[in-house]
Amino acid sequence: MKLPVPPVVASLFLLIWAVSPAQAQDQTQLWGEFKFSWIKSRRLTYGLDVEPKVLLSKPDGDPGWVTLDLTPSVEYSHGEWLDVLGELLIAKTRQTNDLDSTEITPRIGVRLHLLSNLREALVKEKRPKHRVVLRNLARLEARNLFYSAADKPNKSTLRFRERVELQCALTRPRVTDNGVAYALGDAEWFWQLDDVSERYANKQRVRGGIGYRHSSAWRFEGLLIWDRSRNTIDEPFSTTDLVVDLTVKRVW
Repeated sequence: MKLPVPPVVASLFLLIWAVSPAQAQDQTQLWGEFKFSWIKSRRLTYGLDVEPKVLLSKPDGDPGWVTLDLTPSVEYSHGEWLDVLGELLIAKTRQTNDLDSTEITPRIGVRLHLLSNLREALVKEKRPKHRVVLRNLARLEARNLFYSAADKPNKSTLRFRERVELQCALTRPRVTDNGVAYALGDAEWFWQLDDVSERYANKQRVRGGIGYRHSSAWRFEGLLIWDRSRNTIDEPFSTTDLVVDLTVKRVW
């Protein structure tokens, strides 16, 4: 079956291709993401994200690493246009044979639905009025980094994140319809508010891929992610990474 490709989808992937860095990647990474959501009411949702991450390729001489992220969250919907959320990232990274790091990062954020949603009495989740979903997510996070080596000091920093999200239903009228395949993509900017030298602290991220909603309980997504990073806000972007992200979502 030939899938319809609205102009907005073609524009989305053209934008992702144009923004993604053209130079060789410094690293290639594989992320898995298991997202669990408990919709308690039309306003309140609890969540838990489990994200294992592994480094597949890197420049010669750079250390390898592996990470496990756990992120419990709570989200409150106010009307049809606005969500308020709180998250707590707990991450453990094996950086080298001699160095482990732990990150504990609380976040607060606001998601603005730029295209309005429908409310239905028998359905807890929001249903978009249109085929296209456009949202903006702004978050402030307080990063706390702890290292196992005595000669590497711990760090506490503030970082602001801004993400524009786009989804477009391909095989059904809405992305919340069961059996729908959809295109998705977003662009996110990370700004370190403190003057700290750390790789990945300041970055730009572009994501694009395809999702499938099997039912209200199960959804699957595959994404390609491009990251550009720099150590401080005064330096040029010096590293570029490519990530393959496979996501499974379970909703109750």
